[in-house]
Amino acid sequence: MLAAGSEIANRLKACRLEQGRTQRALGGLVGLPEEVAGVRINRYERAVHNFDIETAQKIARALGVSIAYLFAETGQLADLIDEFGKLSGKAQDALLPDVRRKATR
Repeated sequence: MLAAGSEIANRLKACRLEQGRTQRALGGLVGLPEEVAGVRINRYERAVHNFDIETAQKIARALGVSIAYLFAETGQLADLIDEFGKLSGKAQDALLPDVRRKATR
């Protein structure tokens, strides 16, 4: 099981709200049974329950983000992952050497 720490839980909730989805709707997209969908997502968002990698992948896919975005250690890293993921493969290839150079300074 993956620990749904408060940063992950906050990012999950913020992403869901930004998309205007209810907890029940997100739970349904993830494939949770209707009678527990909202409650289960609520518990993930409050970091009461942890989720496994398969559930994390389903949540990320349903929200249209990468699993790396959900599990990034900081908000800045999450934003960088999200924006980088929106670039074309060619643009990612062009940007990566510059990022690597700056990281080694």
